[in-house]
Amino acid sequence: MANKKGGLGKGMSSLFGANNVSKSAVEHTKSATKEPTATENVVQLNLSAIKPNPFQPRRHFDETKLQELATSVQDSGVLTPIIVREDGKSYQIIAGERRVRASRLAKLTTIPAIVRQVDDDTMAAVALIENLQRDDLNVIEEAQAFDALMTRLSLSQAQLAEKVGKDRATVANALRLLKLPENVQTLLQDGDLSMGQARALLGLKKKSQIDKVVATIMARGLNVRQVEALVKQINESGDEPAASEKPQISPFIAAVATQLEEKFGTKVKVNTATKGNGKIEINYVSNDDLSRILALLNIEVD
Repeated sequence: MANKKGGLGKGMSSLFGANNVSKSAVEHTKSATKEPTATENVVQLNLSAIKPNPFQPRRHFDETKLQELATSVQDSGVLTPIIVREDGKSYQIIAGERRVRASRLAKLTTIPAIVRQVDDDTMAAVALIENLQRDDLNVIEEAQAFDALMTRLSLSQAQLAEKVGKDRATVANALRLLKLPENVQTLLQDGDLSMGQARALLGLKKKSQIDKVVATIMARGLNVRQVEALVKQINESGDEPAASEKPQISPFIAAVATQLEEKFGTKVKVNTATKGNGKIEINYVSNDDLSRILALLNIEVD
């Protein structure tokens, strides 16, 4: 992500300055995520008692990177304590959700933690700003974080753009994506729809036509310029988009599907997206059938 801040404290000071929130709020937020001090007690908490930050905007975590972290945790343990606050008989994460997820993958039962007293406003600010400073936040998560910060801090788009170090158009375009139907936002998050294609959809005069246009995009593999042209044509004519044609399967993909079906002895579907990525779906009819397929892949499940 462009204009990434150098550190959480600096980002907090920028966001909470300029008469939006008192200086003490900045200090509370910075102190909530500061490194553990020598005088603080590190306790071992049961992972089963730990819950995510309720204000966490991130919904998708890179499974490959989490698995790598889990391997490190298995070898060396959790070296840096997570930071939490009490919530009744459980605890909410202030900082360290990736460490918690990796520890669960590593089959640990406890994790080192420091318990601090933090209010809701500080929790929200930590989660939102910390995530905006990451470079792997997807466009919908980024837009949701922008929207939440604007609401919580009563900021205009221009004020928010200045404080997160982005131009106003970038913020405005991101926020507009939240006007798309949830199913279209999911396609955008999963990489099945590009940001350019999604922005073109927002140009439709009749929002009820979005789903049909999306179906056409997926079926025909339309690029951004073609989507823009289709939207313009629909707006000018007032017509519904033409019925989606059945996507043409390339000989290569068809051959791949056939070979996979022969190997696994079951129905295999190879779905391709507009950006060259895709998904492979392998059907199974029972747990025994699934075990058979896993054995063919040399995968052992305890």
